[in-house]
Amino acid sequence: MKNRFYALLFLVMCGVQSYAQSPQDSSPAQTAKATDFSGGYGHFFTGVGWIEPSDLVSHLQGSAVMGATFAWDKVAINTGFEGFAEIHRLLVGGGGFGLITQNMESDKGVVRFGFGGGYAKIGYVVYQQPRYFASLMAGFGGGAMYVGIENTSDQTPIYFSSNAPVLPHGDEDYFRGYLLYDLAINNKFIATRINQSSRKFGGLMFGLDAGASIGIPVDTWRDDYGKVTGIPSPGTFVSPYLRLTIGGGGFRKHMPY
Repeated sequence: MKNRFYALLFLVMCGVQSYAQSPQDSSPAQTAKATDFSGGYGHFFTGVGWIEPSDLVSHLQGSAVMGATFAWDKVAINTGFEGFAEIHRLLVGGGGFGLITQNMESDKGVVRFGFGGGYAKIGYVVYQQPRYFASLMAGFGGGAMYVGIENTSDQTPIYFSSNAPVLPHGDEDYFRGYLLYDLAINNKFIATRINQSSRKFGGLMFGLDAGASIGIPVDTWRDDYGKVTGIPSPGTFVSPYLRLTIGGGGFRKHMPY
């Protein structure tokens, strides 16, 4: 169901972008005179992300942890918010996001997984007309990986940490810090009607962003009480994503002299 929903969103946004690039509101001569834009926008986003830290998955599938019946769910919900200022096609801003998988089960218990972070971003608008623009973005920030272990068995401890197992009917949370990089291609479309002959315009905006988050570990595993040993590092991970954005903004044309 989730895959069908996002496939439909993708088709809708492709249609929207085709509409955006067709002649709208007339006055093409006025649009051709505009060489630069400035302004700003913000949006909420939701979509899908793919994440599969192989070292962590191998550890969870070990016989002393969740066992061979444990299956990793690499498709996650990717949601958050961003805001940017545009200065003569240069974009400056930032945001935050969360990446959350469905709970994953085995004969021994349940694993919860998530990743969240914040970042600053810069970018450049490679194509723009009043209703539509596309940009390349790069971001840098930090975040944390989260793993929760719930032991539903009656007698068998779960050794996610070899030194401090999760006892039967116990529940523990673990965290690890990361440096975060983000690379993306963004597409934005102003859905509300605008006057293209005006130098100022704006309104409700929809978009489709495709990119990837890259995480590099910088800390040890911790629980609610401090450092935890005996857990292998999940290492660097790459998480591609596809996001639908909903927000709004306003812009101003800079006409050539």
